Amino acid sequence: MTAKTKSGTTSRAETAGEDARGFVAGLRDAHGSATTKIFGRARSLLGPVVTPVELAHDVVLSGTYSSLGLALDVTGVVARPAAGFVAGQVPSRVVKRRATSVAAFVQGLTGDRLVDVDLPISYPMTLRRSGYDVPITKAGLSNAYPDASSNLVVFVHGFVGTEQMWKRRASRDDEGRRLSYGRRLESLGDWSAVWVRYNTGQRVSTNGRDLGRMLARLVARWPVPVDRVVLVGHSMGGLVVHSALLQAAPDAPWAGLVTDTVSLGTPYHGALLEKSVNVVAKEFDNHRATRWAGGVLRFRSQGIKDLRHGNLVEADWKGFDPDDPEDHRARDRKHLHPIRHLAVVGMIAPQPHAWWGRPLGDGMVSRSSAAGLEGETWDTAYVGGVNHMDLLNHPKVYNVLAERLGVEQLPLRHPGD
Repeated sequence: MTAKTKSGTTSRAETAGEDARGFVAGLRDAHGSATTKIFGRARSLLGPVVTPVELAHDVVLSGTYSSLGLALDVTGVVARPAAGFVAGQVPSRVVKRRATSVAAFVQGLTGDRLVDVDLPISYPMTLRRSGYDVPITKAGLSNAYPDASSNLVVFVHGFVGTEQMWKRRASRDDEGRRLSYGRRLESLGDWSAVWVRYNTGQRVSTNGRDLGRMLARLVARWPVPVDRVVLVGHSMGGLVVHSALLQAAPDAPWAGLVTDTVSLGTPYHGALLEKSVNVVAKEFDNHRATRWAGGVLRFRSQGIKDLRHGNLVEADWKGFDPDDPEDHRARDRKHLHPIRHLAVVGMIAPQPHAWWGRPLGDGMVSRSSAAGLEGETWDTAYVGGVNHMDLLNHPKVYNVLAERLGVEQLPLRHPGD
């Protein structure tokens, strides 16, 4: 192939990419115009309950079309060198990270339907470190953890997330690595941090069962004997953690090593957004003009629907209609193992006990829902001026976790922080 042909092929690929991005932009604008009218009609019928759903829809709309544009950019990065047979042009680390975020977003929306599809976007639960999968074998764990501690802290991310979310807005150490909670605990205390990645569109009970199996293999093959395990879950991740414990056999060795769970903004009694979506979807079904929108909302994954009641085990959802707006059930829980439970509750209000901030909580999960399960004795830490995503990496939250684990805390910039 001549240089001219290469150039021509690349030019056509770029032109096609520009046309595709133009189409996506037009589709985005048309979609936005139509849904603005629909939500206006819904607001006149239902009132303020529609507002959180509309805000969430706008975020999803923006993210979806941005993701489509990103996908085209990623495709261009790969397709242009392929068209011109130019080696060495691989997506940058930033593009790879963003592509992974897009995959996690798709998993969350429809991951329960992707489980049996042989595509890279449909990944099983894996253990991760430094951007790579860690084989749960003696050799794999020894290579990833040459200085393995006998104390393990396991981090489980939330909905549409990956283990990279724990690095949100992180500062860097002297070697340039972004400092997550886990990295700080490793540097300041006698801990080894383990990060889990999973398909958030699947049932919480399915992910809980898989987490239990993973932890059993991890403890059995860890380079040194394990003395203590602490499980930390953000949002849906907290549900997955407690699902794993509730499904563990009474004599499960890994469960017997768990001394603490720490939940960060976990919707034990339901997430505000999913409850609102459920109400709006039912109302959309009652009107011919919006029935299609109700169908779109019902298409959300089973993992999302589990957030409405904080489902943990199969008995919580089996035989129930997840789209029934009249279903307001709740259950008490009691673990078989003696474990300390800490709920970290983020509050948008600067003062964590301000009356007006209670129903808002961290903006995604109310104060009461995040405060822990009924039927157990829980310690609760209320952190003011922190939203749902801040819980992933914030000095105030780290200090709560560090105190629990007996690790040095961070100095805060202001006495009131």
